[in-house]
Amino acid sequence: MRLRPAACACALLFAGLVAAGEPSTYSSLPAHKALAVALDDPSVRGIASGEPSDQGASITALKNCAAQRPAPAVCELTRLNDSDITTGQQIRDRVVRSTHPLFLWQFESGASRVYLAGSIHVMKPSLFPLPRQFDQAFARANRLALEVDMNALSPQTIQDAFRRYALLSGDESIGTVLRPATLAALSAYLSAQSIPTASVASLKPSMLATQLAVARLSALGYLPEFGLERHFVDALGERPTLELETLDEQLAVLTSPTLQVQDEMLAETLDQMDGIEPVIAAMIVAWLSGDDREFRRLFDLQSGTSPEIQAFMRRLLEDRNVGMADKVAGYLKTPGTTFVLVGAAHLTGPEGVVALLEARGLKGRRINSNDPI
Repeated sequence: MRLRPAACACALLFAGLVAAGEPSTYSSLPAHKALAVALDDPSVRGIASGEPSDQGASITALKNCAAQRPAPAVCELTRLNDSDITTGQQIRDRVVRSTHPLFLWQFESGASRVYLAGSIHVMKPSLFPLPRQFDQAFARANRLALEVDMNALSPQTIQDAFRRYALLSGDESIGTVLRPATLAALSAYLSAQSIPTASVASLKPSMLATQLAVARLSALGYLPEFGLERHFVDALGERPTLELETLDEQLAVLTSPTLQVQDEMLAETLDQMDGIEPVIAAMIVAWLSGDDREFRRLFDLQSGTSPEIQAFMRRLLEDRNVGMADKVAGYLKTPGTTFVLVGAAHLTGPEGVVALLEARGLKGRRINSNDPI
């Protein structure tokens, strides 16, 4: 599930064509500012500055860059304010060169086959193409299974579900349910990003934390339109889509903690904003390298350490893994091939979906980087 706040509308600032390195004028430009380069010609740059928010600056810089290239031009962010953004090529350069496992498993039972793939929900275009085995496995599939098929839901259905789960009740507001320290941190962040407090006042803290995190990832160039779900849905054609869960089930889990725990979740999110970029880049490296342990370590690093947060994380991952494993086991009783795409964290550890399937006697084969499909 991915919720995204509205992007800021901003004035455009176009960059000139420059050679390698940061344009000489960039450092003197006012924040919020961003720099993007074209993947097919790094000398082509797009700059935005003086924007209301980091996310707005990134969106505008990408547009400014793409406007200088013939469609369909693809650009990538390399700077946000005065900090470097790890590029897709830099991430790829850190992936192990030797043969290594992928976040992709094959299960078979009689005339049924399942390819179980670990997804990254938001990605950047420079990280494509994926390892070839993902697309090859998908090409062999008769159907696609997602956590939730958002394309099958009407805007009204999504809006109604959001209202049922995401909003505070009665006379509550974000200003009345947060601890003073969390409210102060939130107010400072909203002000810095030109987000009116009134626009988020009715949201539960966990939902606000989700929206702010997705907006920050967007500002760093990690976008849902380049996530694995979109990639495979766009290539689906006439094949059917199955669901492992429902939107209501996902929203119910996300908003299940007490308001005290949701306060802690929001405080953790705000505290991590400035340092999240290298962690996300390292997670992508671990995903591409098939390094389960490092991927999960980095995932847990962002999750909080209190007993209450850990209990919530169990509901978010391990408890949902049981239902996901049930669905996948059912697909292994259906003739044909199902390509199943779930968040990569659901496939890690002794209580992950892979381990649960194997505990039922359904032995999977993990696909390596040099394996044929």
